[in-house]
Amino acid sequence: MGKSLARNFASKNIRTAVYNLPFKGEENVVADFVAQYSDSNFLSANDLPDFIQKLETPRCILLMIKSGDPVDEMIEKLLPHLDSGDMIIDAGNSLFKDTIRRFEDLKEEEIEFVGMGVSGGEEGALKGPSIMPAGSSFAERRLMPMLEKIAAQADGQPCVRWVGNDGAGHFIKMVHNGIEYADMQLLAEAYAIGKNVHNHSNSQIADELEQWKSTLHNSYLLDITIDILRYKENGESLLEQILDVAGHKGTGLWTVQEALSLGVPVPTIMAALNERILSGHGAREYPPSEGVPEGRGWNFHSNQTPPPVSPSEGGHVALGQCLGLFLLARLIALAEGFDLIKSAAKKYDWQIDMAAVAQLWRGGCIIRSDMLKLVIEAFEKEPDAPHLLATQTISDFIKNEIGDVSAPFGEIAKMGVPLPALSAAMNYYKTLNASYLSINLIQAQRDYFGAHTYRRLDDRDSAFHTEWK
Repeated sequence: MGKSLARNFASKNIRTAVYNLPFKGEENVVADFVAQYSDSNFLSANDLPDFIQKLETPRCILLMIKSGDPVDEMIEKLLPHLDSGDMIIDAGNSLFKDTIRRFEDLKEEEIEFVGMGVSGGEEGALKGPSIMPAGSSFAERRLMPMLEKIAAQADGQPCVRWVGNDGAGHFIKMVHNGIEYADMQLLAEAYAIGKNVHNHSNSQIADELEQWKSTLHNSYLLDITIDILRYKENGESLLEQILDVAGHKGTGLWTVQEALSLGVPVPTIMAALNERILSGHGAREYPPSEGVPEGRGWNFHSNQTPPPVSPSEGGHVALGQCLGLFLLARLIALAEGFDLIKSAAKKYDWQIDMAAVAQLWRGGCIIRSDMLKLVIEAFEKEPDAPHLLATQTISDFIKNEIGDVSAPFGEIAKMGVPLPALSAAMNYYKTLNASYLSINLIQAQRDYFGAHTYRRLDDRDSAFHTEWK
């Protein structure tokens, strides 16, 4: 991504010096890169002092390196060469709390520090990513003109917004990745329904998902899912040869941890993370190494013919009939993310415009989708709404366009196929809309064994305790 961002800047006539630490085997990376793009606006640096010397003052240095200690180590290497007013931009996936610390530490050194989330992968970084920077107003005035040139475009606007101070940019990128986990898992579960219940081939599932593109499901992740389902290697589906164990990096875990810390429920995102972790758990029986033929149903790794699916097992619920159900679930994943951003903004005193965040995610990033148009409209009309699902725009959409999803969800629940994210999203939605929760029993239990007290419907402000026995 660092190479792609450099090429993006250079393509916009922004003269760019490039440098890479000379790790073993990477000694010639910079020279080879500059030679490959000799007609571009690149300046090659042999070492760190040479790199610093090639930059105009006040300097603007963008880091695209691994998060954690490597960022601190690079800052320590840069500091002796920098002057007051110079700027360091961390464009990696750093933990936002580290960004807050670095911002405060470098402020004492009179060095500007910008934590900048960047989404879009290698191709997005080159052609136009979604960019989420945060820092001082001085850094904003200096940096935004350049970022607007390289950012993706959507709806006639660049997909970059100055989202706040210190760690706000990396926080929003973290939540973006958490939503990404949920969105990917939900599409995997739609695939599981087509595969396990209807015994459809991957190409048949791709054809069904193609119909979703004419709705608000239309998104980058849907597009790549369809491409993956149709891809064949030597005439066979490559997807069936991939081990069903998914990896995960820090951002999904950080999203869940911060949600727990702030007391914000994100069950769909958490279910997606848990499924990745569970996929590699030692208690699972791993599939055979010879792979699985395309079209096998019910159990991907069973050597037995799948049993016939009767209507009582949900067989009559076609994937096309699940469109509204999955649309609601994907919308809920977004709502969980925005709820987390809103709570963090209050805690860390970030002035975050929710509609602006949705707009910068409209292009370039991994979770870009037509659904975000609806989110933008909702937050523009009700910027102070307590929750995305509480806005009139979203409420009307669910009522008029999605309707009651209880019937198809009830049938899907009979299938015996693990659908953790879909189930979590539906339970989240049902809990938000329940008139009264059984959680009253839990509070009574807590009072029984721990005298934790409880509140009453007829007196919500007072604490009561009962000697239950």
